[in-house]
Amino acid sequence: MKLLKGYYAYLAVSGGLVLNLAVQSNWMLRIVAFALVSAGALSVQSASRWYTRASIAADVYMAFSLVLGPAVIPPGLLRIALEYASLVPLLLIGCMLLMGVKDQMHKIGHSTLPEWVLLVIWSAGYILVLVSAPGWLNDYLFNTVWTLANTCISIGTVALIVEMFRAQRIYLQTEEQ
Repeated sequence: MKLLKGYYAYLAVSGGLVLNLAVQSNWMLRIVAFALVSAGALSVQSASRWYTRASIAADVYMAFSLVLGPAVIPPGLLRIALEYASLVPLLLIGCMLLMGVKDQMHKIGHSTLPEWVLLVIWSAGYILVLVSAPGWLNDYLFNTVWTLANTCISIGTVALIVEMFRAQRIYLQTEEQ
């Protein structure tokens, strides 16, 4: 039963990340996507304590998504500030999931270099968005930074999905033994 629970937990996290990629403009489906991530991460908290933290960050992101829904806060400076603030828990979700995978790989003696590289790529995308937010970049540099940030975020998300399947395989192998 524990194997089946672990299998579906990692599948929920990966499914939530895929759903998030697919529905970028639908705030309600993004809440559903991160509910999947939160539930999946909480289900495998025994594999690493980082998954519990990722679940909490996903819950915080869902709260931001709810507050930033179309009928709650009207367009204005507060909404813009909250939209950028909501990137912080999103950044933390990926970082904590990758740290959980890193812990699993470290426990079984595998190299953790891929997780560290993905952590840098994932973080760079969101940090570039946050750095460019105040508006001190000229138009050319702003467009370049946003293109690089979107590329890093996309690559990081796809790589995180792949890492979750890798972690699922490792989890199932270690639980069988």
